[in-house]
Amino acid sequence: MLSNYCKQCGNRHEDQECAVNSTVIEWKYEGNLVTLYGSWSHFQVGYPMVKSKQPPYFLQAEINPPLPPGYHQYKFNVDGHWKHDPNADVIYNNFGTYNNWLEVVPRKLIQVDSSDDQEPNTDEDVQFRQNYKQDLMKVKVRTYLDWNEMFVMGSWDEWKQPIKLNRKFLGFAKKYINYAYLHLAPGSYQYKFLIAGQYVYDETLPTVDNNYQSKNNILHVNRKQLHYHPQNYDNVYFTQYQIQKKYERIHGLTMTGIGNEFYIFGGRGTGHNFKNDLHILNPRTKELRVVEDTKGPIPDPRAFHNAIKYGNKIIYYGGLNSDKVFDDYYVYNTTSKTWIQSKPKGQLPSPREKASLTLLSNYQSLIYFGGYYCSHDLEVQKTYNDIYCLDLTTMMWTHYDLDEHALKPPPRSAHSATQIKDKLYIFGGQSLPEGHYTPNFNDLWILDFSKEASWANLTHVMKGEPPSPRHGHLGSALGGHLFIYGGRGEHSSDILGDLYHFNPETLVWTKPKIHGTIPIPRCYCAADTMGSGNELWIIGGHKGNMIFNQQNQTHVYVMSFEERDDDDIFGSPKVVSRKPEFVMDIVKAITK
Repeated sequence: MLSNYCKQCGNRHEDQECAVNSTVIEWKYEGNLVTLYGSWSHFQVGYPMVKSKQPPYFLQAEINPPLPPGYHQYKFNVDGHWKHDPNADVIYNNFGTYNNWLEVVPRKLIQVDSSDDQEPNTDEDVQFRQNYKQDLMKVKVRTYLDWNEMFVMGSWDEWKQPIKLNRKFLGFAKKYINYAYLHLAPGSYQYKFLIAGQYVYDETLPTVDNNYQSKNNILHVNRKQLHYHPQNYDNVYFTQYQIQKKYERIHGLTMTGIGNEFYIFGGRGTGHNFKNDLHILNPRTKELRVVEDTKGPIPDPRAFHNAIKYGNKIIYYGGLNSDKVFDDYYVYNTTSKTWIQSKPKGQLPSPREKASLTLLSNYQSLIYFGGYYCSHDLEVQKTYNDIYCLDLTTMMWTHYDLDEHALKPPPRSAHSATQIKDKLYIFGGQSLPEGHYTPNFNDLWILDFSKEASWANLTHVMKGEPPSPRHGHLGSALGGHLFIYGGRGEHSSDILGDLYHFNPETLVWTKPKIHGTIPIPRCYCAADTMGSGNELWIIGGHKGNMIFNQQNQTHVYVMSFEERDDDDIFGSPKVVSRKPEFVMDIVKAITK
């Protein structure tokens, strides 16, 4: 009878408290300092593990607030080393190691009792089922294994029916993708590809060991979110944290969040003081330190370079200093503390500065667009609007050739390129100088990778008040929406500190109401999201001829959609969050 089931988890546990509201994970092995990280927070928030109160006294971490229904991956940091539990369910993580995974039973999931003595359904029971029934989910299975005719078979039908894959050529990446759409109930499924009568798995996708001394690919289909509360983007809160120290200003740097730390690299200080120091910011210990004892060749000092997070690695490309414009490519492995200078092949982009580099994780590729070049004698100046693609599986650059009459943006540099789903949003930037005047843009273009990387100009169809023309601004995706902050106008003294919001669904620009401590206007600053991706840290930047550290104070700003509690910066005491308990301007501090 339905009334015998818990309406929180759907299971029978009469006279027992429902435990679905929290998830406890154990570590049963050696280790002094063990921290748990999981996919529910993009591996950005750590949960310290403490000894259980009952024998056998394993290390435990209780996750609060409750995890959403579905499948989640997690991993342990044990005394500075990433490890997984070999005796729990594992999944290959594409970086040569494994993660653990678990399923959280959804609240109000009904398990129907099919026994003959089940009482008739009441109207309440019927309505309960209708409100919380689980619908089939549309899932895309894809692979870059290159074969003309491929099939996929899986556990969803007990490996009975091969499904033929569609084949599509990706012009921007110069490679084929094979894919099929499936409608699956929530759960975990194993599958393999069938090529010329042989079963193969894609080693670049998540895998699990099978019973035949081989591997299967695996996918998890999560349940639909039962309740959705739309985010309110009309109000934005800035929280400022400060420390009474004075440091040199710096701009043109990068900040990248990996695990529970920020990695800050490069930038330009006063004059021609270019940096190549790598610093780690650890909010849990309130420590900002130089990374020492690294292995491999360290990049030359530079600013205005690109930094891309890829697993536990950071990809650095390009940049410039007072001597040259770079077109080199470095990878920093945050686990092994190793620098690797890679030399991609193929059609390499020409040396340039202030171009955009964006990771398309679904396509395992980097997209490089635009940029500016100026020769040492100032005789040659050029801006670009071409597209290059770096295939991360082959380390091969390709130039995406568009028809000369095809629609595309004017050449530009110092623009923003922001990925939202399968689209890349290009906003603003600047053109070539015209005497003492450099034209700026405030147009908005999208590069749609679901449609063969075709350009579309949204400038004439978007609504509302767009940002003024600018370059050197921030473009960030929060909650699937585009935010533009700061930058520099067409005159060198025109430094901006305004904030705009663009809704990709309605194509409407709005200007949120700002609360809290508004940051000093700036350009060429760095930013990164944290935790759930609904907060943005803004650090560093350039303010014309002014110095940020007024009255010997330095600052870091956190942008969020709800007011933050300064007295409870870390939230729950059991959660190690990247919210800044210390108050300091990170970027100026690293130049101490």
